[in-house]
Amino acid sequence: MKVELINSLVYQNFAGIKWQIEQVANGHSDELWLATPHEDAVSLIKAHHIAPEKVFDVYRQQYLTEIDVSKGIWWSDLSVPNDAQIVVNQDWTSSVVSLGSELAQVKWFPQSTRIVQAVSWLDTDGKLDYKDIYHRDGTLFARQFFSEGDLLESDFYQTTGELSTVDYYFNGARNFVVHGQSQFSSADTYLLDVMSSFPEVTFDITQLGRELDFAPDNTQLTMPAGVIDDQGQIYPNLIQILTNDQHKIKRVIVSKDDYQRLIKAGYASNKLEKMS
Repeated sequence: MKVELINSLVYQNFAGIKWQIEQVANGHSDELWLATPHEDAVSLIKAHHIAPEKVFDVYRQQYLTEIDVSKGIWWSDLSVPNDAQIVVNQDWTSSVVSLGSELAQVKWFPQSTRIVQAVSWLDTDGKLDYKDIYHRDGTLFARQFFSEGDLLESDFYQTTGELSTVDYYFNGARNFVVHGQSQFSSADTYLLDVMSSFPEVTFDITQLGRELDFAPDNTQLTMPAGVIDDQGQIYPNLIQILTNDQHKIKRVIVSKDDYQRLIKAGYASNKLEKMS
């Protein structure tokens, strides 16, 4: 099985990631795997004509499923304290207000009829206390806890409502991850552990960022957007891959022009292949 592995759907418009999504939509790759969970993943994926069951959320370790958007939380149906009310502000944002004080800030899903996406609850000093994040069908996606406005913990939930994965933060950095009974020192270590249990899968990445940290050994690098960075230079991380025989990426697929460019630049490698 061939899997297109991406960091996040937030970057869906990046040329390389757009190409990966198209590979799944066109049937050239079997599935799309997401390293970073996204509360609106089903809607985003369906916009690319990909069935949710072909998309695996690695972080929560579950395939996406169809959702009933008619069950989403209408902004005026949001549960609030007895003495509070939901108001629409002049800038069309929404708040939960009680006795003139703002208790929470409400965010709606884009291109929806004011369906609640997230509610940020404030402490008595007006700083972020905790945040509930929802799917379009009103089920809880994640809950985040803060102290003095700084993120301390993120709890991610299965679509069944069960707690899946917990991130812990210290000084603004994620430094501990728990999934079930397993504990990890970082998110990338956790992701690598999950995907290393699928040796039969060929993973394909197109980016040279954190993907190189969480991608398992059975991963190939495809460069449909080219090998040249914004400064007109060959990507340094690509050079490292091509010149380091010990690097876990053993196969690099580039266009015919980029293949010749890399050869002329002195980066001939048995890892290099031309895109078909």
